[in-house]
Amino acid sequence: MKYRHRRLAAAALATALLAAGAGCARFNTFYNARKAYTTAEQVRADRVKQGLDPATPTPQQAQEYQRCVKKCQIILDEYPGHALTDDALFLMAKAYHRLESHRMAITQLNLLISNFPATPHLEEALYLQAVSHLLVGDVAGSNSFLAQLEQAFPESEFQAEALRVGGENALALESWAEARDRFRDYLDRHAGGGEAASVGNKLALCYWELGEYEEARGRLEAVVAAGGDKGQLFDARLLQARCLARLGRHDEASDLIDQLKQEAELYGKDGVTALAQAEVMVARGNADEAAPLLEGLPPEWRAGEVPARLAEMLGEIYLKQWKIEEARQQFRDALRNANVLEDEQRCRRLDAELNRYLAAEQRLGTAGEDQKPALRLTMANVLLFALDRPRLALDAYLEVVAAAEQDSAAAVRGLYGAALVYRDRLSLPDSAAVLTARLQDEYPESPQAFVTREGAEGDLYAYLTGLEARRRELELAAGGPAQDGPGAVEATGPAGERPGAAPVTGGRRSHWRDRKLQGRV
Repeated sequence: MKYRHRRLAAAALATALLAAGAGCARFNTFYNARKAYTTAEQVRADRVKQGLDPATPTPQQAQEYQRCVKKCQIILDEYPGHALTDDALFLMAKAYHRLESHRMAITQLNLLISNFPATPHLEEALYLQAVSHLLVGDVAGSNSFLAQLEQAFPESEFQAEALRVGGENALALESWAEARDRFRDYLDRHAGGGEAASVGNKLALCYWELGEYEEARGRLEAVVAAGGDKGQLFDARLLQARCLARLGRHDEASDLIDQLKQEAELYGKDGVTALAQAEVMVARGNADEAAPLLEGLPPEWRAGEVPARLAEMLGEIYLKQWKIEEARQQFRDALRNANVLEDEQRCRRLDAELNRYLAAEQRLGTAGEDQKPALRLTMANVLLFALDRPRLALDAYLEVVAAAEQDSAAAVRGLYGAALVYRDRLSLPDSAAVLTARLQDEYPESPQAFVTREGAEGDLYAYLTGLEARRRELELAAGGPAQDGPGAVEATGPAGERPGAAPVTGGRRSHWRDRKLQGRV
């Protein structure tokens, strides 16, 4: 009996020791995971103090973060359901985040939030989800987690960081005003934070995109004064030079660019620095000097955003020099990387309008005489409304007017266009009045004549509808069927029903009425 009791006691003791050992193993594994993460974070903190970019981990950091992930995975695989499970998921997600494996971080955070909704890590987990979704390009998902963070933790210590992430989201969507406001709020609350220089640069970019150049210059000046990462400071000074050029402070801009040219090679920024130098030349009115600089850019400088921005600038310069075929090609090249352009919509518009102009010009040489007025009218409209060449447009409009016998409809438009040029672009109201009088005299029923008579107060649609109705009346009065052309207006009742046939009255036709209608056409 005593022997049996000893055996039971020994078995119980062994079981207790095994359980204690297993428990210690779990905690030791988690301790080692957390130690590896802390070691990597210390290296990151040292890099921040040195003014280095901490975003991408060093090989030493990466090794420690990976060790952390492996230890956490052991806890999840070998001890499922343990009290440390939520801690392991959270620590693993943070390590993946530092390793820039953002989709893996999202996976671990999803497991954490869905399986442990009451975890003490929820606040930071929601913030990390917002950041991770932003970094994989899911702006909507990022905003959703920011909203959850604000609702669940209105006094969260991560609210300032949430402002930054919200600013990043708005920046990605090119919502410049919203991004500006969020970045500005972040800096007001977190002026001494580690991200202050980066956020300051992004805030200045928002000011730049909104045309608030003085505000951008002031913010960049503060970023440079605060010091920090050398690459970010170079970018800040470069944008500062561009702001000075936009503000008309050309000498200051040139002096700053001369300094930047000495450092550009170190940061691989020779190309963008040359573009900034050309911008200053153009701002001074020396576009002819800027063209050789841009054309002679070495191939090794034409990387990243440089080729598209270079083509956009050359397109504008060639357009001023009236090298329209070369300009069209440059705008086409620029649109290959449209998201970096200064004015994408203008670039697209000029590319399309130059195509219209050159196509009409090419057809003009072989077109018949009856087709030439319409082609010249197309060219004149492009010259006036897209290419800002009013005198060339005037010449083209007058050529269209001179060919009235071949195309009277085009001649009406030519008269109207020429009158507009004289009145609005060349400030010659007397010349405009002569053409307007001719328009009223020769084409009184035309829409253009109506517009010149009534101005903006006139209802052009009602006028055109009335003209069409009178045309149909004349055709019916002449005894022929109304011709339903492409512009015909069919009369209908209030509910859209077709009108019934007119009653046959046998009444006498009013020749006076016919003459009156004919005189008004």
